[in-house]
Amino acid sequence: MIDFVPYARLIGMEVAEARGPQLVFKLPFREQNVGNYRLPALHGGVIGAFMEHSALLQILWNMESDFLPKVIDFSIDYLRPGRPETIFAECEVLRQGQRVANVSIRTWQSDPAKPVATARSHFLLSRPTEQTA
Repeated sequence: MIDFVPYARLIGMEVAEARGPQLVFKLPFREQNVGNYRLPALHGGVIGAFMEHSALLQILWNMESDFLPKVIDFSIDYLRPGRPETIFAECEVLRQGQRVANVSIRTWQSDPAKPVATARSHFLLSRPTEQTA
C-alpha cells in the first residue's frame, strides 16, 4: 500500500501494525529526516508529511480503493520536538461520507501519552466528474 504513494517511500514510512480496521504507521529514524542538527530534531515538514500520508493511507485501507483521495485542508499542532528516533502515527477517521472524509491524526515517539504533534484533515474521496459544456 505504501508503494502507492512515492513520497511515503522516500521518507521511509512503514505500517507498524493493524489494530482491526485501524493502522499504526511508523517512520524509522533516518539522518536525512533531521531538520535541526543542533538539537537534533526531525524536520517539521517531514513530520507533517508523515501525518498527512498516514491519514491518506488509512482512508485507502478503509475504502479498499485505488483512487488517491485529495487533501482539502490540513491543520497541524506541533507539541514537542521530534527527537532523532522512530516516530509513530495513528489516525481516526471521524467521518467518512460519499465525497469527504474527516481524519484526526496523532504522532508520538517513546510514549503515546506524550504526542509530538496532532492534526486534523479533510480529504476529497470522489473523483472529479467531467463537466460538459
